[in-house]
Amino acid sequence: KNILVIAMNTGLRKGEILNLRWPSIDQDKKFIRLTNTETKEKQSKTVPINQNVKTILDSISQSSEHDHVIFYRGKPIAAGLRKSMLAACKKIGIDYGMKKPGGLRFHDIRTSVKTYMLRAGVDKALRDTILGHSLQGMDMYYIKPTDQDLQDAMACYTKWLDDQMKTAKAKLKKGTHRGTQK
Repeated sequence: KNILVIAMNTGLRKGEILNLRWPSIDQDKKFIRLTNTETKEKQSKTVPINQNVKTILDSISQSSEHDHVIFYRGKPIAAGLRKSMLAACKKIGIDYGMKKPGGLRFHDIRTSVKTYMLRAGVDKALRDTILGHSLQGMDMYYIKPTDQDLQDAMACYTKWLDDQMKTAKAKLKKGTHRGTQK
């Protein structure tokens, strides 16, 4: 659950989350700061920590054996999340995997985050910066988002996402999940 909450609230890749270390967490300023060696795109990335991620981070006890944020049974997660994702999807009736038509993949969460940021009204340059996508054309020279710009964009996205979650929970409470009435 922690991995999914972090993914949905940051747009970080699976590998970035699994390899996330406490020295990359700037808890005072509320940012995840990844170096160029910690990202797929080989560019440093600064991602604001919203309240949902902060709650997760505050709930995790730091290990005395390693500095990984995410671990299972005291050890960093070296392999993927396939079995966990498969079990979770099966439990809620969602197909999992690329081989299933319409099947969910972990990377789909990142795609959703970018789409949801658009729906929330987050500017394209800020979406791209948070997700680590390169700014194109003249934007790469002229647009220099500040930490405050990124925090404001994350606040906009977080409000939209939290509102969507409240609406979904209300529908579930009324028994309208999957088109059935309770």
